[in-house]
Amino acid sequence: MFRDHEPIVLEEFNGLWKRGDEDSCPQEYFTDENNIQSIESGFETRDGLDTLLARGNVLRLYNYKLQTGESLLILDTNGDIYHAVPPWTSPTVSGPILHVAGMTDFGFFAFAGRAYISPFGTFVDSDGKNYQKGLENEVVYVYKGDGTPARAAAGNPPTLPGDTPMVAFNSTIDGKIDQGIHVFAVTFSDGVGDSTGLGPTVLPVIYAPGGKEAIINNIPIGGLGITQRKIWATAAIDPKDWNPDTTTYTYFLVKTVLNNTDTATTVSFADTELVVPFAAGALANPTSGGINAKNSTVEGHSDLGLHIIGVVYETDTGFLTAPGPEVFAVQSFVNVNKAIDIANIPTSPSAFVIRRHLVSSRAILNYNGDDRGYQLYFIPDGTIENNTDATKTVSYYDLDLIEDASYLLDNFASIPAGVVLSSYNNRMILAATFTDISLAYLSAPGEPEAIDQVDGQIIVPLDGNPITNAQEFRDVLYLYKKTRTYMITDNGDVPSTWSGPVPLDQGIGASIHGIAQVLDSGGVNVEYLIVVYFGGIYIFSGVYTEIPLTWVIEDLWKDIDRNDFANIQIMNDTLNKKLYMTLPNKQMLLGQYEDGLTPKDIKWHPWTFDIETTTITLIQTDTLVIGSEQVA
Repeated sequence: MFRDHEPIVLEEFNGLWKRGDEDSCPQEYFTDENNIQSIESGFETRDGLDTLLARGNVLRLYNYKLQTGESLLILDTNGDIYHAVPPWTSPTVSGPILHVAGMTDFGFFAFAGRAYISPFGTFVDSDGKNYQKGLENEVVYVYKGDGTPARAAAGNPPTLPGDTPMVAFNSTIDGKIDQGIHVFAVTFSDGVGDSTGLGPTVLPVIYAPGGKEAIINNIPIGGLGITQRKIWATAAIDPKDWNPDTTTYTYFLVKTVLNNTDTATTVSFADTELVVPFAAGALANPTSGGINAKNSTVEGHSDLGLHIIGVVYETDTGFLTAPGPEVFAVQSFVNVNKAIDIANIPTSPSAFVIRRHLVSSRAILNYNGDDRGYQLYFIPDGTIENNTDATKTVSYYDLDLIEDASYLLDNFASIPAGVVLSSYNNRMILAATFTDISLAYLSAPGEPEAIDQVDGQIIVPLDGNPITNAQEFRDVLYLYKKTRTYMITDNGDVPSTWSGPVPLDQGIGASIHGIAQVLDSGGVNVEYLIVVYFGGIYIFSGVYTEIPLTWVIEDLWKDIDRNDFANIQIMNDTLNKKLYMTLPNKQMLLGQYEDGLTPKDIKWHPWTFDIETTTITLIQTDTLVIGSEQVA
């Protein structure tokens, strides 16, 4: 002891001070410390590593909430993701449930017990600065949480490549066709003989208004030796006399297409000109594949007029594909008392397609030949509860067509991988894809895999820097770049119509994992967000606080390599008032705020290990899990 020296009693210990020179350090701080944590009026050594969970070399951990409880998704340095479920003393680990070469990190979003996974990596720009974006030619994956491999989210629409059913429809050009129902057919000819029968199997029908031409599309092309095709038609049929069995009618030659290449033509004829009836020859019959529709012989109901019919696949995650196939069924219904027979309904080769839905347009008065240009609706009772049946009979009036299906046409069949996966107003957010680092996509509400490529996009102002984060707060969506914060609000319409994004702060942004996760959930802690930025850790409550929480360790913060801010991950244990954060040097920082979440009251403690900490998460509300890249 020093003579006449009065000991200084510290009532409080406030942790690390790293600001200015050592002489500026208040007496209740240490200028150098390691591996301690604050307790009431003192400190003690940090907890041991009994919470460490590592499989191989771990790059990223997420708490993945299943409908039966929480679990962990674990990415290792081999690009493999594993799934671990309790008991945590001896977890069951499945996988790898996904392997992506070059994946060094991934975005994650949980919905209805499913995990959406977006592989991304780190790239280097021309100035040598690191930035992150989705991997090239990679997609968002969906994992059902059951240990089976993840698969690409969304799905391809129905397809019948090369199958083009023959179509007939009224032209707007004046002609001679008599009013009434007319059925059309085609035969092949080698200039001498004709086909043995009329084709294709399902013949196109029109209800002619009188005094117009008709257009014939998708005329079948014959094989070797066929030099021409002949178009045949019935005379006008009174609707009251209509027989859905089209083989009962007499067909007359109305036009010869003098080649074997053209697939479209127009016809104009009066009934009085129909003098050459069909006579069977010896050549093969014309056929055409594809989905087709016709008035049934079964009693039912339908509205008169030309309708377009297609099919939508539904996957085991509830995703609805765009309607298909490549060419829809186009047919005029001419008997209101008959049902509709739909045949050649495509089936999916994918095991995850579990059912199909038939869709239809309402009656089209002046069809223009573009089967993609009309609004489609789900047919009531038009669901096929399997992926095998190729036929279905339905009855519906146009007034029954209420639920729109046209919005599915522009949805991604495969969703490009990005950096950011988050949510806003029950929509999944995806941002910073390989091809567009300033574009954010939002899904349809409650349908994370339904992302419209046109109406679902938001463009954040271009500045050469990628979107790094997205967070909902007080019904506002905040989109971040590394030094920018933007805000945008849902107006009740599609995302592309939302005004903005509006710049909120042109100096403060957020790092990729730099919005503190609260306990084992999202980033909102009722009244504020905690945001990691180059200048420090800030509290955001609609505006950023002027002084960062890291004010007392400013020098330590300034020493962090900005090129590696993507390696920072922050968790907020609000139960025990602790912030846990990984650092780019593979160590950690603890912030204790039992006395208040202010720059003055928070206590900072650096933690170092004989492992390289890469990632953290919280399980069981407040149990810290640490992932390491190397285990000593």
